[in-house]
Amino acid sequence: MSLSAVYKKIDEQSDQTVKNLQRLCRQPSVSAQGIGLRECADLVKSMLEESGFNVEIVPLKDGPSVVYGELKSKVSKKTLLFYNHYDVQPPEPLELWQSDPWAAEIRDGKVFARGAADNKGNIASRLAAIRAFLAVNKDVPCNIKFVIEGEEETGSPHFGQFIHEHKKRLSGDGAIWEFGGLDYADVPAVTLGLKGMLYVEYHTKTLRADSHSARAAIVQNPAWRLVQALSTIRDDSGRIMIDGWYDDVREFTPAEIKALDKAPFDEEQLKRDMGVKGFLNGMKGLEVKKALAGYPTANIAGFYSGYIGEGHKTVLPSFASAKMDFRLVPDQEPEKLAKLLRKHLTDKGFGDIEMKIQSENPAARTSLDAEIAKISCDMAKEIFGVEPIVHVGSPGSGPMHLFTSVLKLPTVAIGCNHPFTNTHAPNENQRIDALIICTKWMAAVMNKFGEGRP
Repeated sequence: MSLSAVYKKIDEQSDQTVKNLQRLCRQPSVSAQGIGLRECADLVKSMLEESGFNVEIVPLKDGPSVVYGELKSKVSKKTLLFYNHYDVQPPEPLELWQSDPWAAEIRDGKVFARGAADNKGNIASRLAAIRAFLAVNKDVPCNIKFVIEGEEETGSPHFGQFIHEHKKRLSGDGAIWEFGGLDYADVPAVTLGLKGMLYVEYHTKTLRADSHSARAAIVQNPAWRLVQALSTIRDDSGRIMIDGWYDDVREFTPAEIKALDKAPFDEEQLKRDMGVKGFLNGMKGLEVKKALAGYPTANIAGFYSGYIGEGHKTVLPSFASAKMDFRLVPDQEPEKLAKLLRKHLTDKGFGDIEMKIQSENPAARTSLDAEIAKISCDMAKEIFGVEPIVHVGSPGSGPMHLFTSVLKLPTVAIGCNHPFTNTHAPNENQRIDALIICTKWMAAVMNKFGEGRP
């Protein structure tokens, strides 16, 4: 297929692409609060149908529906899957937004709205590429299957149910994940994997009710007990002190280390963004990149006990709770690690502490040699005129393993995001110029993938 006419059509339809993004963003869809999910699923279904897809809303037991669409190609037997999600984070704190988070206001060449970048911009971009092909050629260069879920922002607890129940219909030759885009210098990036996640909540109760703190002389304080338990999990260097935790960690290949070393990384910019003077253990250069992409972590995400209001209150709390997220790397199994964690706490004398698993996802990593990875890189160079950055793995997590391990689909993350999107924060935004040029990148990838790599 000739792409020059497709690129021209993408430009001609750019205003409509922006309007479609605004249309999506103006429909709230907050999974954490159960707001607008059915309405947004219906809207996404309509937009896919408008783009030529046969669409089905697939209900999930105890979870928001998945929107599933298929579009057949007349010229190719290859099948490409897109994964996206229509749910978004809560918009709070509202007072820090410069405009209504559901207004999708345009200013300074950006669409400002909750979900503009995560993940509705990428939905709009992929549909724009497909519409351009249909307008120019009345066909798409490969078969397309669209999978758009509604609870990614709450850990995708029911998405695995959909994948396992519909494994046969989700067959394909490659997949593109929900995010991606440009770096600080507008260089395109191709990400080959995600870390996994084991999210745990702890709870301990030692008193019937809060009491006077004078009784701390004779009664166990649950906050101290939980602090002592947590202190056995990780040492000061960040290494996890649970027997067997590192047994299954997949080491980087020489090619992956080369890619990590080659990828640009502005340490000073990241320090400024985070407001820190240095990284853990004084890490620099390649070691920082290896840690972000491939080292397990144990992070205390929150701790609650006693009085945390204004002023002082002398109280002996009756309970303490904490939340931890463990980032996992390829070949680590969350279920196995959860058992190791439980055994560790018991062996250390903290078997009375209640432990609940909130979510779990194994890690995923696609080979540098996979066809979809090579095509994504080649087409990035063609569209942007520069070598793309290849991220062997993302420090973030998600259910990508359902595609790479269950569906056996090589999967990469490319998209239309940029570093200043304020994802999950007030004033989230999508740059319009990035939306359009990355739509051309997506079109080029679809076209080359449909041809098959010689």
